Amino acid sequence: MSKISGTSHIIDSKDKVSLTKKILYGCGSFADMTFQWTLVAFALAIFNMELGYSAVLVGSVLAITRLWDAITDPLMGSISDNFRSKFGRRRPFIGIGAVCSGIFFIAIWFIPSGMTDTSFFIIFLVLSLLFYTSYTVFTVPLLALGYEMSADIHERTNMMNVRVFANSLNGIFMFSWFFALIHSEFWSGPSEGIRMVGLIFGLVMIVLGIIPALTIKETTKSFVKEQQKVSVIKSVKFTFSSKPFVLLVVAFFMALFAYNTVATAYIYPLRYYVLEDNATLFGKWNGLIESSHHIATVLMLWPIAQLSKKFGKRMVCLLAPIFLVLGSLANFICYVPNEPFLVLIPRFLVASGIAGLFVLVPSMIADIVDFDELKTGTRREGMFGAIFSWVLKLALAIALLINGYIIDGLGVDNTLGINQPEGSMETIILLLAIIPIIGAFFAFYCIYKYPLSEKKMYAIRTELENRRGIN
Repeated sequence: MSKISGTSHIIDSKDKVSLTKKILYGCGSFADMTFQWTLVAFALAIFNMELGYSAVLVGSVLAITRLWDAITDPLMGSISDNFRSKFGRRRPFIGIGAVCSGIFFIAIWFIPSGMTDTSFFIIFLVLSLLFYTSYTVFTVPLLALGYEMSADIHERTNMMNVRVFANSLNGIFMFSWFFALIHSEFWSGPSEGIRMVGLIFGLVMIVLGIIPALTIKETTKSFVKEQQKVSVIKSVKFTFSSKPFVLLVVAFFMALFAYNTVATAYIYPLRYYVLEDNATLFGKWNGLIESSHHIATVLMLWPIAQLSKKFGKRMVCLLAPIFLVLGSLANFICYVPNEPFLVLIPRFLVASGIAGLFVLVPSMIADIVDFDELKTGTRREGMFGAIFSWVLKLALAIALLINGYIIDGLGVDNTLGINQPEGSMETIILLLAIIPIIGAFFAFYCIYKYPLSEKKMYAIRTELENRRGIN
């Protein structure tokens, strides 16, 4: 069992995950980034700015899919936890989900311009539901697989670092440039660019997404194989009765919801106020700003891992809301005409805080699985991962719905160019600076109340191994 020697944490060899396995797992996480974030980040820019459809309709579809996820995510978590096969509990679903996600991801970007609002709404909704259902089949088992690849509390943090690093690598070199690429000279126009870039991204993600399903040998412990299967309703009840888990998901929801309520709206003051409606410059700077977010994330991964070993996960996680506050306040002074590089500052600060949440909250949830096993006698990584995944998607979708109403309510109209309604761009900047701070305060309080210290987790693991008969 892993132990502490002097002031350094030593990970037992049997708890270490090899570099090869981490890379293979990271391939799936690279694909996960595109599937999870592309529609969220670029739906307004593409379907509203480029194709002319209502921002409210776009946000409404994404919100409806989150209600659907409230059914499919827990169901997939329960199916994954209870599934038994010679290929493991997770891998078959990861492979099937990756292929189907890629197919429906591609189909979404083939929606043409010029449709009636009703036709667009129906087609976009149906394809989005099919896509997000497939994505659930892929991502819930993938996240659960990452939770269970090590029993050591700090190697779990390392695994979540791998997940976030792969996400960010995608963000730096691929995902962030989706909008810029559709304006490439290779295409006859943005409409063709949207279809072709969507096709290329989707095919690449299918290949990367199936790699962990085909290559990672999943070892299901004997005590897991023999455990009693738990119904989906009972499993959901068990999960939400876990106070440490509820505190973490509330913290995560509040931080992500408040930030994303206005986060994607930054494209409007960037384009129409800072860049004076220069579409080419907007595509480039939007890509650079999105990439800077992921560069900041990568730079934070090593400090997060090292500081969490020294001071504990909870203490380091408390820094995340503080960075969110600093980044939000920076918006007050960073939107200056013809100075787009200043917008990098708030994004960099916010990304540093979000990195802490995306690494440490899943790592702490993996610890909660041990705590839950002590209480219930079952290991349910799939269900915990499912609820966490749904909370993330719910926060993003409701935020985008509100975002759409904000843009519509301010009278922002892409046909007006730089002549947007008076005060609309200033109002968006003000909201960027204030609203995320509210969520950050709630997140800080919930993380502060999180009760599972490193000392408690070592005691829990010892008791679990004694119960299982493991020396």
